[in-house]
Formats: sequence, structure tokens, C-alpha cells
Amino acid sequence: MARYPDSLIDLIRDRVDLLDLIGRRVPLKKQGSAWLGLCPFHNEKTPSFSVRPDKGFKCFGCGEGGDAFGFVMKTRGVGFNEAVEELAALTGIPLPRETHEDPESLRRAEQRKKLFETLAAAREFYRAALQAPGGAAARRYLTGRGLQPEIVQREGLGYAPPGWSALLDHLGGGEAAGDLLESVGLVTRKGPGERPYDRFRDRVLFPIHDIKGRCVGFGGRLMVAGEPKYLNSPETELFQKGKLLYGLDRARAPIAKAGAAIVVEGYMDRLALVEHGIEAVVATLGTAMTADHLRLLWGQTRRVVFCFDGDTAGEKAAWRALELYFDGLEADHHASFLFLPKGEDPDEVVRREGATGFNRRIETAIAPVDFLIRKLGDGLNAADPEGRAAVLHRARPLVSRVKDPLLRELYLETLSQRLHIPLSFSQAGEHAEAARRRVATPVPSMPSRGRYPSSSAPRARVTTQRDHEQALLALALRHPRLVREREEALSRLTLENAQLGLLLAELIEWSHLFEESPKAWPMEWISTPGLASLAREILVAEEIALERIDEEFDGCLISVHVRALRRERDALMRRIELEGDPDDGLTSRCRALKLEERRVLEQKVPGAR
Repeated sequence: MARYPDSLIDLIRDRVDLLDLIGRRVPLKKQGSAWLGLCPFHNEKTPSFSVRPDKGFKCFGCGEGGDAFGFVMKTRGVGFNEAVEELAALTGIPLPRETHEDPESLRRAEQRKKLFETLAAAREFYRAALQAPGGAAARRYLTGRGLQPEIVQREGLGYAPPGWSALLDHLGGGEAAGDLLESVGLVTRKGPGERPYDRFRDRVLFPIHDIKGRCVGFGGRLMVAGEPKYLNSPETELFQKGKLLYGLDRARAPIAKAGAAIVVEGYMDRLALVEHGIEAVVATLGTAMTADHLRLLWGQTRRVVFCFDGDTAGEKAAWRALELYFDGLEADHHASFLFLPKGEDPDEVVRREGATGFNRRIETAIAPVDFLIRKLGDGLNAADPEGRAAVLHRARPLVSRVKDPLLRELYLETLSQRLHIPLSFSQAGEHAEAARRRVATPVPSMPSRGRYPSSSAPRARVTTQRDHEQALLALALRHPRLVREREEALSRLTLENAQLGLLLAELIEWSHLFEESPKAWPMEWISTPGLASLAREILVAEEIALERIDEEFDGCLISVHVRALRRERDALMRRIELEGDPDDGLTSRCRALKLEERRVLEQKVPGAR
């Protein structure tokens, strides 16, 4: 809801030079009464982005349009009020001190102002403490980490003295000061009514700012061994880790100039890169990437390089970033992933190799699809058809999240090329995925023997008679480890029951996401009510307790595989009877299927790990 009067908004709109505002981001060329350029909101080669200073902007390719406020909101990733404030500053128009009329809004605005003032005062106290005699050890620590005094001063680093109430006493020590400091997370209490004490003590402090450059919290690091090594401000009205990126306020201009943003994991990683002249860099605040982080980044640039430490935690952080990247991905959003040598972080690498060496590494960052194949192919033999098929099965849930249908198809095409799988199979899998998403109604309850509900729509068949496909799914649902251990063999199966096939495909696709296989498949992981209902019915129908789980599963797997081979061979034989086989191709295929059937029957489990 806008908190500024219409008259002020109209004044700002009249004062804004729209061509100058948009021209800073989009090269424009005069054509008739309009100015044309390449649209910043989607990828295009022929200009379809039109700007008319008296009317606004409009892209005739993707449909985006609006005025100066809309352009700032879309490109900066901010709300309307923030866009008003940014354009007011640009045009030199002062904003009224009070823009709310109701007392409660005025009270909240005044309270937020006090919170920001309290944080600014704390930041100055910590900065002064770093330069005071008591901050000598902290200064030596920062110098030992390679930070020169100039960057320490420029970035506003500080030091929290070791006392329990140094900050509190500096700001007055009274109840009012304690309440304000508690509201911004800088003091805490052991219990209700207890005296507050400073949260940060004997730590180097990194001030954290919002996108407007206002201090909203701090990150503190111990200078000696101890836990926690890093301590952030707690979640407050102004400080939410999942919505803040360290250094974004300073990196906005460098990001615009470079045309890309680098994302690292730690404060020191960012500062080390900045000190070496790589300034288009931001850091997460000790938390995984979030959708809000990505929205902030897309508001600044169309290209992001995720640079993570060469360890298990870095790999997990990269995977989380990849998942978010695929969620709702649109055209003209580009990401790449840089993985450093095992056990090293950007701080260490840039100090050893310098900016030139680090930038060379940036150029080798891999595309999302290559990271996808690398990660999902872990533990598989990508040289084997079974391994490649398993990777494709694993990749489909992520690729299906891509919002743009053309982009989704292009990702499938790229996956097919990398895995040497015919595109028709990848597209068939995507169509199956779409069908799976359409299964939105529960499967009807299991009918009484001999009575089936009448309907023209196909129903999943759940039977109380022995059915190896059904038994296979029941065992997989009860013992998820079986899916992981025999993934390659399962990925080759073609089930006669189509809905059981969809359910099996889902189990295969999601099984690799478990850190450790649970005792039973979590029903909330099944994507649609229809498939979840089918899974429950299978478990009811297959209640027999088995002692030799692996042997039973292997037997079902072999039986299902053999039946599928026989169905295919019977279908070919019928074609030969009806059409003949002039080039002997169908007959050769029949012989190959017969040999494959014999091979399956002779070995324990085809492709089991």
C-alpha cells in the first residue's frame, strides 16, 4: 500500500528523465517518435523494447510495460514505496517527514526510525572500539587475514569489547536503551525480567546493511578457537537472514558495470575478493540460498555466478542454489557454478592466485545442466545406458520446475545431448511428468471382489491377488533403500500398469534426495493425491510380512522385467504375422529379446548395485 500522496508521486513522475533512467541499463536508439533497445526482461536479438518519454516503456516481445516506478521495481527487485524513495533521491525531490495519517502508522514509522538510529549508533561504537587501544588484537587479526586498514575502514568493520555491558552502557544503560537494543538483537537476557547483556563480546564485527545501505544487524567472528565461530544478529523486524545479502548495497554499481554478480558463502570471502578489485560480489549470511536472495539478485543482473567452497557443505549449498534457480526459471536468467579445490575457499584462492587467476576460474564455471548431470550421476556409471537413463530420471523433477515451456524443452534437449539419449525419449519423459502432475483426484477405494466402479476414465488396478508389479511397489514403499540400491535396474522397467509406472518413476526420481533412506516412504513426498492414494491402497493390499526382503524384491524385479520383455516380443511377433518382415529387422529384435530374457533369468538382479 502506497504511503505517499498522489500529488508527490505525480511530481516525481514528471521530474524523472525516463530516457536517462532506462538508458543507464539499456542502450537505446532513436527510431521515429520512440527509442528502441533490447529488452532487459527477456532474451532477444531483435529490439522490441520501446521507450516513449511521455508514455513509458513497453516490450512487444514479452509484454512488460509501465512507467518509471515500474521500471525501478522490476529491475531493482523492490516495492513501490522503495521505488518512490529511489526516484525522489534521483530527482532531488524531498520526501515529507510524515506521510501517514493514522496514529498507529505514525507510531510504527517512528519506532522503525529509532531502531535504525540505534543500529547506526551501535555500528559507530563498534568502529571506534576497533581503533581504540583495546582493539589492537582485533586489528592484528584482520591484518593477519590480509585486510588492509583502508578496506577495514571503508567496509565499516568493528570490534565488540569483551565486557558484558559495554554497548549497553555506551547508549545510556537505562531501561529504554535496553529495550531498543533488545529489539534489534544487540542485547539479550537470561530470562524475563533479568538484566540485559551485550550479545556480541570480544568479536570482530561485520555490519550488515539492507539494499538501501542502512545497518540492520551484525555478524561477529571469534579471533581465537571457540564456538560458535560466527554469530549473527538474531531474526528481528529489520534483520532476516533469508532476505539479506552481505555487501549488496555496495555491490550494486559494480554488478551493473560487470553485468554479473558473484555469490560466495562468507564475509571474509567477499572482503578478500573486494580487496583484490573484484567488487561485484555478495555473500550469504551463514544460511542456504533462499528464493528471496535470488529475487534480490535478479533485480540487479541477469547473470549470477555461484562460487562455493570445495567441501561437502559447499556442494550442498550449490545444490540448494540450483534447485532455486530452476524454480520458475524464465528466459534470460543465467547462472553458473564455480567449485574450488577441495578444502579451499575464495579467500584462500584469491590471495594465492590474485584477481587474474580468480577471474580465470570464473570463466571455467560450469552451466546448471552440467552441474545437474555431475551431481545426479554420483554413484552411477554414466558410460552405461542404465546410468544415463537413471540420471535423466533424476533430472526430470528439477527440469519440470522451469516456468518457461520453451526453456524447459531446451534444457531437455541439452540433457539429451550431454547424456547421448535420443531427444524423443527425454520429451516422452517430460510428457509423462506432465501427465503425473495432472493426476489430481484420488484413486477410488479398492472395490469389493468382482465389483468395479463404472467409469469411462481409466482406473489404477489394485488387486488382492499376487501381482508382481504391485508387490514390487509395496516393497519399495516400505523399504526405500531398495530403490536406491537397485535404481539402474528399476529405471529400465516398463510396467504394464501405467499408474504403477508413474508411481515407480516418482520413487526413482526422488530417492536420491534422502540423506539416509527412511524406514518407510514419506507419503507427503508423493506429488499428487491420486498417486498417494494409490500408494496407500497398495500397502493395504500387500500386508504380508516377509523375512527375506531383498530376495523377494529381486524376485519381483526379475518377474516384472521378464514379463515386459515377453510383452514386447509378443507384440513384435504379431506384427510379423500381420505385416511380414522383409528386412529381417523385427525378427532380429525378437531374437535379441529372447536372449535378454534368458540373461535376466540367469542372473540375480540386472543392474543391481
